[in-house]
Amino acid sequence: MMPGQIAKFGNSAAQFLLGGLAALRSFGNGEKDRPAVGGDSRQDIELRDAVKQWREVFEHNPVMYFMVDPAGTVLNVNTFGAAQLGYTTAELIGQSVLNVFFEEDHDTVRRSVALCLDTLDQSHTWEIRKIRKDGSVLWVRENAKAMLRGDGTPILLVACENITQRKEAEDALRRSEANLAGAQELSHTGSFVWRVATGEIIWSKESSRIFQFDELTKPSIQLLLERIHPGDRAAAQQKAFQAAHEGKDFENEYRLLLPDGSTKYLHSVARATRDANGSIEYVGSTADITAAKEAERKLRESEQRFRDYAETASDWFWETGPDHRITLIAEHPDTAGTVPSGVIGMARWDIAPEVELEPEKWQQHRATLDAHLPFRDLVYRTKDNNGCPIYVRTSGKPFFDATGDFLGYRGVCTDVTAAIRAEQAEEALRKAQAELTHVTRVTTLGELTASIAHEITQPLAAAISNADACIGWLDREPADLKAARRSAEWIIEDANRASEVIRRIRALAKKTEIEVAPLDINQVVMEAMALVRRELATHAVSARMELASDLPRICGDRIQLQQVLINLVMNGIEAMQANVDRPRELAIRSSRADEDGDARLLLTVTDRGVGLGKDVTDRIFTPFFTTKSDGLGMGLSICRSIIEAHAGRLSAFPNDGGGATFQIALPLPDKDTP
Repeated sequence: MMPGQIAKFGNSAAQFLLGGLAALRSFGNGEKDRPAVGGDSRQDIELRDAVKQWREVFEHNPVMYFMVDPAGTVLNVNTFGAAQLGYTTAELIGQSVLNVFFEEDHDTVRRSVALCLDTLDQSHTWEIRKIRKDGSVLWVRENAKAMLRGDGTPILLVACENITQRKEAEDALRRSEANLAGAQELSHTGSFVWRVATGEIIWSKESSRIFQFDELTKPSIQLLLERIHPGDRAAAQQKAFQAAHEGKDFENEYRLLLPDGSTKYLHSVARATRDANGSIEYVGSTADITAAKEAERKLRESEQRFRDYAETASDWFWETGPDHRITLIAEHPDTAGTVPSGVIGMARWDIAPEVELEPEKWQQHRATLDAHLPFRDLVYRTKDNNGCPIYVRTSGKPFFDATGDFLGYRGVCTDVTAAIRAEQAEEALRKAQAELTHVTRVTTLGELTASIAHEITQPLAAAISNADACIGWLDREPADLKAARRSAEWIIEDANRASEVIRRIRALAKKTEIEVAPLDINQVVMEAMALVRRELATHAVSARMELASDLPRICGDRIQLQQVLINLVMNGIEAMQANVDRPRELAIRSSRADEDGDARLLLTVTDRGVGLGKDVTDRIFTPFFTTKSDGLGMGLSICRSIIEAHAGRLSAFPNDGGGATFQIALPLPDKDTP
């Protein structure tokens, strides 16, 4: 039997070990008195070989084995098992097995031992923590069986499997699920899966809260339809079932009529996919947009109030001459002090400070005036008599004399500062909600699990190899200290590499506020590419980095920019999965561009994949639009939001020879900026 085979025996491992122990005692105890002569019987030789083989299996099989008496004393432990806990076998044998368990788990251990002793020859399995000599935790899955020895006394045999990594992965998954649930709760967005063939619906906790069902209530189509407002029920049902019949995505906006009589507005987006059997199922999200609807209603009511006021009383009236300069201001009594003073004789564009910021708007307005056409609802910024900024909405109509000669304009102005501020607050709220999409960063880390594992395992494996080499150099006669030192230095380098990978992963997964700092964009690129190196190798994609030297630093958030770059690279990898007749090549380039005195840093990601059609190029950054069968269509939308938050631009265009290029343009700081 090979040493590794014992791990496959399961419950029979205990019997194998017991048999080996009996053989060891019957033969080994007298072996020191047996003369090593050629007269040994064949049975003695075979028994000696069996004992030797049993010792090899017991000592070196990569499974932890313990032999414990009914009192819990360790009778024997294999070398591997002792080493896993940081001990030697001599340190454990004769000691209480409770010493390697946490004190709060001692009662559990005692009950488990008692159960095995009460059910001889029956295997029992449980999962429990053990504590290493250095105080660290080791999770194990123990398979234990109590058996009788030759003298009739019981012995407990335990085989332990190290499940620490699985437990850590489960904990990470639970934390990820908790983060996702928290994000859904904050954004009032629930997720769901609808399996059309069976009618089964699986949804998140936030979805049940939105529909105001108990968490234990199993959702169904009929149950949901009953909660939809009667006025929207038929349309919502028709749209969903028509899409399911055609196997298409669908989007719905509808009202709920809740048990307390209140109304709630929802917006659902569902993406059609197919399961392993080819049946249609939908993955989607449902957002509670009641607050947005209410804000929109109030905003419209506010705008209408201001419109009605302007059309009836207005804040003030005005007139201009044929040269478009103000000749008259008539202020409404209720708005005294609001009308800017000193404007007589000035043109409207002379009192609006944002003329240079919005040249097209004002050019169009002047063209309207020069054509003597009426205009309505021109909004511009100016200052009141106190010098405070205000927003003004104005409408005007040309007037003529009896012969038709143009005399100027007459119109009204309204102070719409409150409405503009409300709109700006609404926009700020939408942007704040959109920032919740940082959870996609954790999702991306999940997709890169293999790459991350490789990036960490590679330097660790190298460190182990160099440590073995170092020991080998030291064991020589005389010891080769120079070579040993070189191996030790390599160990330090490998450990630092692994530490740096872990640091980058923790930074990507950590939920922090935006941290804007001077950045070397090439360094950002290389750190991001290190995390996707394994994905590139797995999908047989070659990556070429053409990074310009001496690029100035930019101001930005390192983690967010890495998130954008990783997303673009992963998209490029997916776009080339179907490549058969052309190579899978990815190019990442950095450069500087100066256009009309506007200096920008350019970063491009170019693939040789399926490319972008005209309809795709126009919609690729639209939220929930995707060309992937299992995508939600938020990745590129979030990427564009991040780049725009850096005052930059993210654009995409097809390549002439096939594939697509995504370009990031970021502003460079002023020359005086350190």
